[in-house]
Amino acid sequence: LPERVVAGNGVVEDRVTALAMLLRHLAYPARRVDVELMFGWERSRFSRICNTTASFIYHRWRHLLRFDPTRLTPKKLQEYATAISTKCGFEVPVWGFIDGTLRKVARPIQNQRILYNGWKRIHALKWHSVITPDGLHSHVFGPVEGRRHDETLYKESGLAAILDEYSWDPERNPLAIYGDPAYGLGPHLLSPFKGAYLSDTEQAFNSRMSKVREAVEWGFGDAVRQFAFLDFSKNLKVLLQPVGLLYSVALLLSNAHTILHHPQIPQYFHCSPPSLQEYFNGTPSETMPIAALPEQEVPWTAYLVPEGEPADGNSSEEDAESDTAM
Repeated sequence: LPERVVAGNGVVEDRVTALAMLLRHLAYPARRVDVELMFGWERSRFSRICNTTASFIYHRWRHLLRFDPTRLTPKKLQEYATAISTKCGFEVPVWGFIDGTLRKVARPIQNQRILYNGWKRIHALKWHSVITPDGLHSHVFGPVEGRRHDETLYKESGLAAILDEYSWDPERNPLAIYGDPAYGLGPHLLSPFKGAYLSDTEQAFNSRMSKVREAVEWGFGDAVRQFAFLDFSKNLKVLLQPVGLLYSVALLLSNAHTILHHPQIPQYFHCSPPSLQEYFNGTPSETMPIAALPEQEVPWTAYLVPEGEPADGNSSEEDAESDTAM
């Protein structure tokens, strides 16, 4: 952070206090007036500084939420694959686990159908993340509309092209990520065996990989436990505050917490994360796709959808996918 954090209206705060404000905001839901009584931070000042600090952190370090080839080298990916193989008991070329998460939000007054997930029957934003055995969110895509299917997120994220380029071990053997059956199969994407008649080996593989794949759920759970504000859906209003920005920043801060404290995932796989100096490195690329920016310039706030038209061009397809997933 810079020495002084300056909000859009000219309010200034030193960087330590600004970070403390953001962490308090994310730590637990509270009324602004209660925070003012507790810390003496005037409510409008508190809100503006929090949003400014979150925006700065995201735009400075957003590249860490995309696949980082300078850190995720072939040698490092091979180390991850070895840790997973050791834990599951099978020799698998898998270096990470992919899954999606729905974050429930308050029902918006505009374009409600775009955010509505018919499977869960909630209004939500959706992310997907690849979590590695050291407990870090190593590739995050989102937010997108809550109605989207996991496979659609995977296709839109461009992750397949990234894996084609970088997901190899030092001997140029292909490595893969592992996801649930909704993601299907690909050159660098594995999922459980399917079918009514599976061999004993296939059943054992599915069972053991299912256990180790739970790590991705732990990763999402850790972020929400540390920053409980993101689990209070009644106050997550996409038309009034940058919900996507706050969640993405929370994932960055959750990665920092994992590095400092080595919680459940790195202990489970016996795989230590990098140091803070190794992780917080580099600069964002100017060519990063705009779809990766969790700002307010997103479809559900940018325009009104006429009642007689579908919410997007893939409406029927996505509804069908959701029904299939259910």
